[in-house]
This record gives sequence, C-alpha cells and structure tokens, in this order.
Amino acid sequence: MTDQLTEELQIAMDAIESQADPDDNEIQAYARACNRVQGDEDAINARYESERAKLDANHDKMLKGCENRRKGIAWKWESMIKDLVYQKTKGTKRRYVDTLFGRLGWRKTPAKVSRMYRDGFDKDTVIDWAKENCPEAVTTNKTETVKVADLPDTCPQIWVEPVPAGDKFYWQPNKVKENEDA
Repeated sequence: MTDQLTEELQIAMDAIESQADPDDNEIQAYARACNRVQGDEDAINARYESERAKLDANHDKMLKGCENRRKGIAWKWESMIKDLVYQKTKGTKRRYVDTLFGRLGWRKTPAKVSRMYRDGFDKDTVIDWAKENCPEAVTTNKTETVKVADLPDTCPQIWVEPVPAGDKFYWQPNKVKENEDA
C-alpha cells in the first residue's frame, strides 16, 4: 500500500518538475533558505518573549520582596531613628545627619491641595460631569480620563482638602565614587 502511494506521489512530483522552468530550482532554493531563516527568527523572538515574561515576573517578585523588607525595617526602627535624628539636629540649621551609609534627615514639603472623589462618585461620573461643564479637563488618548486638578472647585463630585506644609523623613544613599586612578 505504501509503495503504491509513494509511486503515485513520485509521478505527481515528476509531472510538476517537468513543467517547471530550470531556473525555478535556484528560486525555490533561495525562497526555502529565506523561509528557514524567517522561521528561525520567529522561534528566537517567541523564545525571547517567553523568557522576558518569566524575567518580568521574577523581577516583580524580587522587587516585592525588597519592598516588604523595607517596610519591615521602617516598622522596626523608623520611629526611633526619626527621634534620634531630630535630637541630633535640634537647635541647628542642619536638618540631616550624614552616616557611612547615607544621609538621614527631614525635608520640608510645601502646602498643597488634595482633590478626591466624594463618597458615591467615581471616575465615570466625574467624566460625565466634566464633559458638560469643564471639557478642557477631559483627555482622550486610548481611554477617557479626567484631570482632577483641572476641575473647578464647584464640581460636586470632588472635595478639596488642603494639606498643610510639613516635614518628610528621608534616607538618601551615599553616591558611589569612581576610582580616580583607573
């Protein structure tokens, strides 16, 4: 059975080749080689995307671990360190303490206004209101959004809360110095 099928296929292939132009062999070989290269490129790109997705997931997981450690350090030491830095800088112009591992201190934060959605309202209701009353606050790139800062104080869906100036505690790592001899 397979011999008969093989013979029939060979006859069909011979018929196709007898009608082909002699230059077609080179054309076919070129097209086949280009096709193989394209297939290899597609496989490499697919593997790259797969590996990149795995790396991104691993990267996010590792960063989450760092954030959890940072929160743990803040929970354990931050209030005590804030008090110590405050005691060391009290009565001086300096608002920071330099250590071997970085600078700890206080930064002044300016007063600002915080705008938030009132209870029972969300982005969609604010967009509908802004389309009618304040269209310059509505932006459309891929999806519609509203710049809450551009809405007037008369917008019934938001409330304005003044945030007074204050101090924010910070840690800034030391800069890595390059080797001057190298």
